[in-house]
This record gives sequence, C-alpha cells and structure tokens, in this order.
Amino acid sequence: MIINGKKIAQRILEEVKEKLQKSEKKLWLAAVLVGQNLELKKFVELKKKAAEEIGIEFRTYEFPENVTENQLEKELNEIAEDETVNGIIIELPLPKHLNTQCLLNTIPEKKDIDVLSKKSQDAFFAGKSKILPPAVEAVKQIFEEYKINPKGKTAAIFGYGLLVGELVSHWLVNQGATVSIITEHVKEPEKISKETDIIVSGVGKQNLITEDMIKDGAIIIDFGKDADFESISQKTSLITPPVGGVGPIVVASVLKNLIELWEI
Repeated sequence: MIINGKKIAQRILEEVKEKLQKSEKKLWLAAVLVGQNLELKKFVELKKKAAEEIGIEFRTYEFPENVTENQLEKELNEIAEDETVNGIIIELPLPKHLNTQCLLNTIPEKKDIDVLSKKSQDAFFAGKSKILPPAVEAVKQIFEEYKINPKGKTAAIFGYGLLVGELVSHWLVNQGATVSIITEHVKEPEKISKETDIIVSGVGKQNLITEDMIKDGAIIIDFGKDADFESISQKTSLITPPVGGVGPIVVASVLKNLIELWEI
C-alpha cells in the first residue's frame, strides 16, 4: 500500500486551522534561508503556502551564501527577539563555513518548532519536550493513520543525521522497537535491512535501498528519496512515495508544532 501523505497532512492542517480560528490569535512564522539551494527554496515555498492557507503569517529572511557566521548570528538574534515572531525555522543544510549547531542554538525554545536547538533537543531526549521534531511527528502520524504499533518490531534507520536519523531512532526505541543504525561505515547493510520490519531513511542518495535489500511486507518511510520506489513498492506492506509522501506531513507537523508551543 502506498502511504497517502497529502491526506494525512490535510487532516493535520484542518485541525490546526480550526484551533487558530477558535483562538483568533495571529501567529507569525519566520523562515531563514541561506544561499540559492533550489530544493530548500521550494520547501520554504511549500511551508509558506500551507501556513498562509490556514491563516499563519509567513516571513522569509534570505541571506547570501557567503554570509559570515557573526553576521548571521546577529540577524538571528534580532529575529529571535522580535516579539511578533512566534516560530523560527532555519533551513538546513547551511553552507559548510557556518557552525550549524551554534546558529540553531540562537532560537529560543518557545520559538523552536523544528526542535533543533541544544535546549530543545535535550528536552526531547529527556522526554520533556512539548512537541516532537517534525520528522518524528511525521512517522508518528503515519503509524497512527495505518494503525502500526512499533512495539516489538525491528527497525533500521539509514543515516544518522540531525533532521531524521538521530531523532527518529531515539523515538522508535522509546516506542519499544529494536533499532539498528545503518551509516556508510556499515559494510553489508542488506544483512540488517533484509531482516527488518520498518525502514526509515533520510540519506538523500537515489537508489540506496533496492528491492533485494528488504523483506516481504516491510514498511518503508523514505525522507531522502533513497528507495528505488518502482521495484520496492511491490514488495512492501506500506511505503511513502517520492512525491506526496513524507514531505507534506513534515510541513503540516511544523505548523502543528507552532500552535502547540503557543498553546492554542
């Protein structure tokens, strides 16, 4: 079965819109974009469109690729201190000359809807966060929609990045799954993945996961367009498509986090 991410996202957005209309509170979301990465620009536009459709104001702050860390940190502090801004997103990845974590740490916990500052992450790992990181929320929403209980299941996480692998693996362990992490240092990943019930991938490498690497009936949640969808989809019990899969759910989860942090 192919996971209908658009349907799940629409349900979340309708719930958010209803809560906003009842509260009559005006929320502003700020997105920070560095450089000319077209994929990131496209993702920002999707967030902007979804936000404005449900009544959330959206501002994009764009900076050149060669912005210095000091310059960007100063600008981020100003955005963070702006009382009209309720949530802040820093689009990743940032250029390599910038210290990503230091810049993420400028976001106050109350405005950190991506759960990426050190404070927000510490709260998440300690089980004290009011919200889940958007990638984790997306996995949770998929499981709820298709009535999947991860407890007692095996899971393989391809990639251990900041946005997907590290956070989703932690959450799955807490849900009672047995989790294996597959990075570039694992020599024969197929030996692990072929025995696994759930595969979550966020590497960003086309055809990284092929049909011979999974077992019949596996569940595939693909954040990085890593799976060879055409061949794999015949073998899985559930799979996210490369378009209309996890992307819309992540966008909706960001907006859900915004209203939850502001207790609407």
